[in-house]
This record gives sequence, structure tokens and C-alpha cells, in this order.
Amino acid sequence: MIQSEQELEDFFASRRKLGIKPGLERLDYLLEKVNHPQKSIPTIHIAGTNGKGSTLTYLKEVLMESGRIVGTFQSPGLPTILDHMAINNHPIILEDFTAILNNLLPIIDEMDHIDLAPSEYEILMIITLLFLKDNVDIAVIETCMGGLEDVTNRVEPLLTIITTVAIDHTSFLGDTLRAIAVHKAGIIKENVPVIVGELDDEALQVVQEVALQQCATLYQYEKEFWTEEIDMPHFLWSSGSKHFSIDLSMKGRHQIMNAALAIQAFNLLNDNGFNINDIAIKKGLFRAKLPNRMEIINENPRIIADGAHNVQSVSKLVETIEEENIEGSIKVLFSAFRDKDISRMIEELSKLTDEIMVTTFDHPRALSDVEIPNHVVYYLDAQQALDNLLVNSNPNDLILITGSLHFVEFIKSVVKK
Repeated sequence: MIQSEQELEDFFASRRKLGIKPGLERLDYLLEKVNHPQKSIPTIHIAGTNGKGSTLTYLKEVLMESGRIVGTFQSPGLPTILDHMAINNHPIILEDFTAILNNLLPIIDEMDHIDLAPSEYEILMIITLLFLKDNVDIAVIETCMGGLEDVTNRVEPLLTIITTVAIDHTSFLGDTLRAIAVHKAGIIKENVPVIVGELDDEALQVVQEVALQQCATLYQYEKEFWTEEIDMPHFLWSSGSKHFSIDLSMKGRHQIMNAALAIQAFNLLNDNGFNINDIAIKKGLFRAKLPNRMEIINENPRIIADGAHNVQSVSKLVETIEEENIEGSIKVLFSAFRDKDISRMIEELSKLTDEIMVTTFDHPRALSDVEIPNHVVYYLDAQQALDNLLVNSNPNDLILITGSLHFVEFIKSVVKK
């Protein structure tokens, strides 16, 4: 019986040692044991290398503005494991989480003894589905990694969305765009509409092939629907027959596409009787904000936290920062998982400044000094690195904290203290 937060942490630490396991046979076993809760949850399923979190946030806020009760699953869950799952922006509370988990423990014990030991995320997915079942009008679920063999890929969606496809998680998904696209396209279901963002030709071809095989109608950004930037963050959205004038609060040109995907989703939901009106769309999109995306966590000097955790997202972050009116110097504190393309991420950040400090953090996958270029300043202690930046900064400077979402969340907690 698990009751305390510490007992919960110890339990999932033990499951984490099992690592990431390909295949869905363990998840299917669990789902069978709990009577397939996913079958009664209307769902939007989102995959993509980048943009999943923002697109989910846009969808959630507009659906809530329309009076819907909205369940969500996001990965990673930060700052605690409870933040993976929420209803109307309220994460599950410890008592509810442990109550569901304790009911699952006999099943987990049984599986451990028949060589089907479920992993951390397989258990989290089952808890999410049991938490959302009968409690929400609709759920928005983002994949953890990939799609084809992802723990989220037993939901039965009303529609699916693939935001972007880029090189990431190569040890699990493959080291080519085509291989990675196969995983992302794995969420496409038979006769279920699929909305896709701006994809390279190689990735788009895969998505088109799978959509054709599954008889899934494809709605492609800049083809079936498109946008026109007026004065960032103001833009026009159109599908030929429908038009919207939209303002966003989240920064960065890349947010226009994320919002555009969400608007197309609302049009499809309306075709299924959801009645999401224009006012709800405009209000919800403008209200949408996402932690750790251009998040200001301090002033004088300004500190911005952004979880740009791969090359593509770092590139978008650099573009966004370059559009800011920074009077002083830009200084960067960076750390990421060592299986990322660290050199290229630092190369991108170097377009902003030569004042880049790299550090590490408490995570099994965190980088060390072995993974960084020789010319970069490396600190073993993240607190010391941050202190050094603060001591040597002027009030009008910008300190950018970026890299792994786990690292960014850790630094935010340090700054708050």
C-alpha cells in the first residue's frame, strides 16, 4: 500500500530501472485487466518532435473556454509525477493518484511474476486513463516519444495531429527522417482525420502513405489551411471557406503553426457537433500559456526559461530571442540529455552570444563534460554556474536558461529559492 509522496517516488524509481521497453503487449495486458477505459474517452491524439505541448495547450484552453471539461496527458510530468495528468489545468492530487495505483498493484505484481513487468510510463498511462474516465468531456493526449509503439497509442481518437518531424531520440526511433516519421505516423488510425504541420518532403511522404493506407483524411498546413502573418503575434487563418483573425500571447513565429493546427482541429470537432464558436477560439488561443516556453522567471536581470531540448527547438528559440529588443548582453546557461546533438545545439545558441555556460543536473541521462566542445565553459555545479551569471550581469542583460525540460525546471526552483 502506497500512501506518502516518498513511497510514491520510491515505487516509480524502481520501475524506472526497467528502462524504456518497445512494444505494447504490457500495456494491452493492463488495459484488458482494467476493462479498457480508453474506449469511453473522446480523445485528440498529438505526436511530433516539437510543438506537441503548445498545440495541446491551445486545444485545451479553447475547449475549456467552450465550457468543456478537458483532461490532458503530457510528458514529461513537471515539476512532479502528478503533473503528467490533469483535468481543466488541475493536476491529479496525491490521494487520487495513490488510490488508483494501489488498486493496480496486484495486477503489477502479477505481471512482474510472468515476465511482463510494466514500465513507469505504462503504469502512468493506465492511471491517466482511469483518472479521466467518466470525469471529462474530451481528453488531449500527447505522445511521450514517437507514436507507433508509444504508451499513448491505444487511445481511440476523434482526430490525430502530427506537429513536426525532426531528428531526435535516434537510439529509439532511428536516425533518418523517414524512420522517425514512421513512428510519428503510427498514431494515424483507420478513418480518423489527421492534421499535419510543416513537414519535410521525406517525412510528409511517409505520413501521406500511412494516411492513405488507413483511409484517414489528411489536412496539411499550408495546403488545406494556411496562415498569413500580419504583425506578430497577430495573424490570419484561412481554409478558403473559413477565416479567423487571431492574436497570440505565446512568443515565437513557430507558435503560429501550432495555433493553426489547433484551429483546424476545432473545425473538425465542430463537424462532429462540438459547437466551438469563434469567440471561444480567439479567447482561448490568446489566453494560452505554457510553462518553460519563453517563460520570464526573474527581472533585473531578466531570466527566461525555455525547454528547447533538441536542435530544431533550439533553432526556433534563437529566432524568437533575436526578435526581442535586448538592450544588454545575452548570457546562456545550458544543459541537456547527453544523447542529444549537444554540439549542434551549442552551435545554434552561439548565434546569440559567446557567453555560454554548460552545466549538468541530477538525471541519469544528463550530459557531462565529455559531451561538450572544448571551447565551452563547463560547470559541474549548476547553482555555481547560475550564481556566476547573476554576479556578472547588469540589470538590462538577458539570462537564457535552456535545454532539457528537467534542467529548466530544476533551475527555476533554484531561482525561486
